Amino acid sequence: MKTSKATEKNINIAAKLLLKGGIVAFPTETVYGLGALASDNKSIERVYAVKGRPKNNPLIVHAYDINQILAITKNIPINAHILIKKYWPGPLTLILPYKTSSNISPIARANLKTVAVRIPNHPIALKLLKTVNAPLIAPSANISQHLSPTKASHVKKDLGENLLNENDMILDGGKTSIGLESTVIDFTCNKPVILRPGGLNINTINKDVKVSYIDKKSNNTQPISPGLFKKHYAPNASLRLNAKFPMVGEVWLGFGKDPKNIEYFKKMNLSLTGDLNEAATNLFSMLRLLDKKNIKNIAIKSIPNKEIGVAINDRLNRGASN
Repeated sequence: MKTSKATEKNINIAAKLLLKGGIVAFPTETVYGLGALASDNKSIERVYAVKGRPKNNPLIVHAYDINQILAITKNIPINAHILIKKYWPGPLTLILPYKTSSNISPIARANLKTVAVRIPNHPIALKLLKTVNAPLIAPSANISQHLSPTKASHVKKDLGENLLNENDMILDGGKTSIGLESTVIDFTCNKPVILRPGGLNINTINKDVKVSYIDKKSNNTQPISPGLFKKHYAPNASLRLNAKFPMVGEVWLGFGKDPKNIEYFKKMNLSLTGDLNEAATNLFSMLRLLDKKNIKNIAIKSIPNKEIGVAINDRLNRGASN
């Protein structure tokens, strides 16, 4: 499967493929998504198969505008509307009650009475959604439970052999800007709860709407959101977190100033200046580079558990789980 530059012509071709039941990988501001019509059971079945994704793990529905969201959800709380108005388009996913009169596939929703929705903030994603003129499911375009893709080349490496040249497409829009998946908030309970920290940090959200978040790993048999399995976002290498110095046989993945004598070890650094946003953008990409070098063990320096660092630590903890 070759990649195609995300020109207007190729976006139009991609839209036609989607409308015919094809699969299209495309960039969002967070990571690359594997898109299919949200109403097409057969295409969605293929997405699960291509990714090797468990069918009890629901998918996020991506829409072009709020009208498409309103057509598939109901009883949206006032606090959800506040976040919608301020942060959409953007890296925010909301779990809302599903409107049964709409046509979102029950397979995409894992047969739940809720639906996960967002409007991405990326010109290519929005152009594709507008051209298709229908909601798309778009889970990360990678092998299930592995590192999410932030470049088209990552998609090709993971899924290229499973995509069909005549029906499918990979749109190359360059490297994604955020590098971590969207923040997911459940608005179907008494108080809004963050299920997955992500590209929109918790402190920012709390300035507008008070949300709760308990930092824990789950292994539910019926999760209501993506990203809740205990093991997820995992490289091939083993991870040792909150390391102060690499041990023999480990590669160092630093953050901020590296410890002295680190030059004697193989190393990479998420952000030499200690910039959490830069670290988030580099996380999956650098772990993929280390996997490509057949690195077996990675020592990772502690990441401050604040702002988007909460999401970075969530990904690292899940990636390090057995």
